[in-house]
Amino acid sequence: MTVKKFIALTSVAIAATAMTASAQVAVDFVSSYVFRGAYLGDESIQPGFDTTIFGGTTSVGTWANFDIDSSEFNEVDYFFGYTVPTGEDSPVGIEIGYCEYTYPGAEGDADREPYISFGGAAGGVDIGLGIYYGIGGAIEDSLYLELGLGYGVDLAENLGLGLGAALGYLDPDEGESGFSHLTLNAGLDVAIPESEYVVTVGLTYIVETDDEVQEVEEDFYFTIGTTLL
Repeated sequence: MTVKKFIALTSVAIAATAMTASAQVAVDFVSSYVFRGAYLGDESIQPGFDTTIFGGTTSVGTWANFDIDSSEFNEVDYFFGYTVPTGEDSPVGIEIGYCEYTYPGAEGDADREPYISFGGAAGGVDIGLGIYYGIGGAIEDSLYLELGLGYGVDLAENLGLGLGAALGYLDPDEGESGFSHLTLNAGLDVAIPESEYVVTVGLTYIVETDDEVQEVEEDFYFTIGTTLL
């Protein structure tokens, strides 16, 4: 796929977002493609689109990785999530969902992964726990858990700072089990006045916790992107 076709598809997604009040589209540039602490490629453009249906209880969307060197999409993902009703006063939110990871041009089946996630907040800090289990492809019978913390603060009227940390635990079908990595990140969100655009600049640092479980090949990477709400 050429860069021109990529730009055209992104423009279509932006147009669809403008017509759907609950939708958003995001396009990021990343210096390295890293997923759950594992290095998967160099500079990439990563577009994503999601929206909510059924009164906001269900989210559906797609995400892709466009490799700049090859000018091709090497990954396209599809996902949905359902918010489990827990009551207005519940301190914990629950979501169950499914993600399918496809790899255009590659051999083998798609990776398939249902999940359940729990989220809450304490002292202004967002806390989340995700549990993911592979049921197809290269991740079949592999369990992944991630505990995340997030904190955000407004620095100015149109400027926000976000800090986050995530600890991953991997139990693969084959190989060593244990804590795979620790991710630390910081990002600045800049809301463009009189528009629906937000520009984000982020920096991520990945800490290797156990090289027998997973080696970290890329310590630092940065992201710059925009979101149309």
